[in-house]
Amino acid sequence: MRLCPLMLSVRTDHSDVEVRLPPALRRFGERTRVRITGNPDGPVVAALGGISGSRMVCRGENGGPGWWAGLVGEDCAIDPGRFRILGLDFAADPSGRSAPSSQDQASVLEAALNAAAIPRLRAIVGASYGGMVGLSFAEQFPDRVEKLVIISAGCEPHPAASATRELQRRIVALGIARGVGEEALSIARGMAMLSYRTSAEFAERFRGGIDGDDPLETSQPGAYLRARGDAFNAVMTPERFLSLSASIDRHRIDPSCIATPALLIGATTDQLVPPCQTTDLAASLVGETEIHLLDFPCGHDMFLKEAAAIGRLVKPFLDN
Repeated sequence: MRLCPLMLSVRTDHSDVEVRLPPALRRFGERTRVRITGNPDGPVVAALGGISGSRMVCRGENGGPGWWAGLVGEDCAIDPGRFRILGLDFAADPSGRSAPSSQDQASVLEAALNAAAIPRLRAIVGASYGGMVGLSFAEQFPDRVEKLVIISAGCEPHPAASATRELQRRIVALGIARGVGEEALSIARGMAMLSYRTSAEFAERFRGGIDGDDPLETSQPGAYLRARGDAFNAVMTPERFLSLSASIDRHRIDPSCIATPALLIGATTDQLVPPCQTTDLAASLVGETEIHLLDFPCGHDMFLKEAAAIGRLVKPFLDN
């Protein structure tokens, strides 16, 4: 990988900071953690993703790329040679009986800034659930963030998306009650993947149908969804999923209260956050707003699958 001149001369490092949750939020655990990576003298950017995102945004456990490779990393729009990059482990009820709101999660982020002695963020770059948290943070703590980059998130959940998530939670709750929570979570994640991607992508990648008469025979797309669902168990417990999935559906913000300059990015093919929600948000925010609707076949997962393309929009916005 080519290293830019700045990376050759600027020391970068990372550290984990333990964050004690505010007393009002202790039902979601006593504490969480943030990881701060990059130039210790650079402006701070918080990079927040979906509910399975973690503090490992820039660098993984074994030193490899973090979960947002292509947007965050060396020579990317959010380069650790230029920025201090904050990744957050979202707070959630480990029992799965209670869901934080996006406002609660914003308060967790504020507690993280206090714990890390960070007075102000250059930007929050948030996608999906992370975008909801970014909007809530700007609504509650406008003096602590200069810019917003909101990807695939609106001011409230779309009714069709809420319906899909509720079915997923019912499956997981039933699985927990029957002692097969991990299998139920795998199924729920497979359902979610159908809403993250598009039918056009599935048609391009897989052959439909099954060959035999066994009703439980696995199809090509079914094998893919099972694999993705089983992998999800490595980063998520059934109970944590219930808490964070419901948190998405508790999201509500008043865009007329947000004056922070914002870059909004959506996908024309997004089934969870249709483009009309992005345009509505752009029309309702009171600060300077830039909007881009991108035409990619990967739908809601655009923020992961097309990270480099998103970076070409994010970089000038952060630099300006």
